[in-house]
Order: sequence, then C-alpha cells, then structure tokens
Amino acid sequence: MFDTIKFVIQEKDINYEMCFLEEIPCRISIEKCTGNRVIGRIKNIRIEVRGTTLIVEGSLLKYYQGNNYADYLTRWRTKAMVDTLSEILGVPLEKAKITRIDIGFCYNMKNPVWLYLTRLTFEGGYFRSHINKETLYFNKYDSMLCFYDKIKEMEKHKELKEVEELKELNVTNVLRYEFRLKKVSKTFRKTIKGKDLYDIEFCQAVLDIWYNRYMNLQKTFETELSAINFYSKKDFKLFCVAFTMSRLNLSCALEEAFAKGEITSKKKYDIKEVLKDAESLITDTANCQNLIDELTTKIENTYNRIKKDINRPFRPWMFSKKGEKCKFSF
Repeated sequence: MFDTIKFVIQEKDINYEMCFLEEIPCRISIEKCTGNRVIGRIKNIRIEVRGTTLIVEGSLLKYYQGNNYADYLTRWRTKAMVDTLSEILGVPLEKAKITRIDIGFCYNMKNPVWLYLTRLTFEGGYFRSHINKETLYFNKYDSMLCFYDKIKEMEKHKELKEVEELKELNVTNVLRYEFRLKKVSKTFRKTIKGKDLYDIEFCQAVLDIWYNRYMNLQKTFETELSAINFYSKKDFKLFCVAFTMSRLNLSCALEEAFAKGEITSKKKYDIKEVLKDAESLITDTANCQNLIDELTTKIENTYNRIKKDINRPFRPWMFSKKGEKCKFSF
C-alpha cells in the first residue's frame, strides 16, 4: 500500500548509546561526506546523517521487489521492510517520526493516459498543475494528488528493463495515482511513528484519505446527446452550460476569477449553483458516456480490495519468494 516513506530519528530517541556519524557510514554505500553530514544509500533507499539526526527516505515497495508498479505492500510486508532496514542500520525505525507518506497504485488503462488526465479538473483548496501532457498534479501545502503516465516516467529515468517487462505483459497504458502526505503530523494531529505504518487503524485512515481525495475531484463528462433541450429558455441555457463544462474547466476559472477579485462571493455562489445544476443534467443523461468511469471503477475496486487486506492476520504466504516475478495487480 505504502510507497515512499520518510523516517526521521535522533540519537536521543533510542534507548542505547549510538553515534550516527560513526556507525551509520559503515552500513551504507556512501555518496557524499562533508563535515557532520553523510549521504548514502541502501539499494534505492536514501540515507542521510545530519549530526545527531538520521533521515531514511525512499520507496519501500521498490526496496522490496525492485519496482513500484506491480503488486503492493501489505501491512505485514511493510513491517518486514521496516524491521529489515532497522536491522541493517542498527536503529529502531519503528520509533522514528514519519514526515512523508506516499500511497499509490498503477492501473492498466484501455486508452492513452493523457486522455484521462484531461477529465480531472478541480479539487477545492488544491492548485491544478498540468506539468505536461502525461503529468497532472493537484497541490497544496500539506498534500498532493499526482496522476501520471508510469511508462513515460520510467523511460525518463532510464528504467528500460522495467519498461520491457511491462511490454512483455502487453501493458502499454499505465496510469499511476499517488496521494502524497507532506505534513503527516498536521494531517493526523499527532506524531506518527514507524510502528504506525503497520497499525490497522492508521492504514485504514490513510487508505480512506487516498480514496476520498480522488472521489472528491470534479471530473468532466463526454456529452454525445441525440437532441438539444429546446423545452424552455431556462432548460436550453442550462444545457449550454453543461455542454461547456464538458469541454472547459469552468470551476477552476470561477475560483481564479474570485481570487483575482473580479467577482464577489455572492456572484461566485450563484454561479456555483448554476454549475451544480448543469453537472446534474449531464450525469443524469442516459446518452452520456464518461471515459473517466474506467479509472473510477478501478480505484473503487482497489479500495475495497486493500480494505479487506488490511484486516488480514499474518500468514507466511503473504511474502513472495525471493526472485519471484511480479504480477501486474490492478
């Protein structure tokens, strides 16, 4: 379930004497060493020592199986990864403070990824940033929703072996949806520790956030209607607004106009009511075909599947055999 995690722990947080600057460099592949700062890696995991502080950051899923597009980490796999890194470093990461959490899944889509990104238009409080054709972010100070073409991302990072593996599986359109928590303690109103990553209630809470943020996104609709509504002037105007909404991001334009002071809060409210009525008209139309429904259905299926998995007790078969080829799960 979890992907990138950032652990932060200080020497005073452990119940035995240990000097990070003396002991951690012996356990990692060092990349940089200056004064009281050491940077290195354990496989894909970045390790940094700043005086008496140790920072461990990276994708637990990549560390476990070499990639983050196939399968996912169960609660017990997550615990195993935390325990493994703790043993290598000689530091109890279950006591470390968690300052970043990424949860994400990849989906094999029927159409090119960029087509789905254009259907995701607005989320209250988030700034929409269409970085390029294949990458879309909804960002604010404490969290971020990320949608992107996973294959394009792997090609950019020269992960050509993994790209070929996907092609062998006849997987060509891989859309990844990640939710990134940048202010973990603020979000949960308490300090989150490493041991919480395999706590049932905490895992469920993070999964709920990942799911609900997507479901709250405003999405555009395809409108291939057989007839225009001519029943009245009001109905015709509403139909025109609905059709425009399916082509343009009116909600985002409205928020921008309000932020610039071009409209009052009263006008903003009135226009939002019109958009709400128009959106209802489109979604209730029998002839409406919505491309984004494919992604929504996959995300709903993932949510239900992981929700059941979170509550499963430990079983030995939950761990893949070493060297086992990963399967595309979703």
